[in-house]
Order: sequence, then C-alpha cells, then structure tokens
Amino acid sequence: MSVQTEKSLLIDLLQNINDISIIQKVKNFVLHEIEPESLSENQKKELDIRILEHQENPKSGVDPLEFLDSLKSKYEL
Repeated sequence: MSVQTEKSLLIDLLQNINDISIIQKVKNFVLHEIEPESLSENQKKELDIRILEHQENPKSGVDPLEFLDSLKSKYEL
C-alpha cells in the first residue's frame, strides 16, 4: 500500500474519532516519531560556515524558486 493511501486511511479514521484523548495519544506518538535528530558537530560547523558565507555575500546564492524550476525542467516533473 502506498504512503498516500496509508495517510488517507489514517486521516479517515481520525476524522471519525470523537474521543480527544485518543487523538492526543496519536498526535504525541507521531510527534515523538518524527522528532528531529540532533546534528553532529561537523554538521553544525558546516551550517555555521554556510551562514557566514551567506552573510558576507547574500547575493551569491541561487533563488530557490528558480532552482526548483530548473530541477522540474531537468527531470521533466
């Protein structure tokens, strides 16, 4: 079964639940499961470097929407 199908089934089930405590339990479980992992020291250093580079030259990057458009074109999405 696809992820989208599973999501749709879960949403349908949740819409029919009238007990707020059950919904809160599901919400807490999901939030716990998707809790972000902490970054390694190397990842933190790399992000700090990128932030500094951006602060020094904010126009050096690529516009995110243009980048997404180029990916769509490249991969025919």
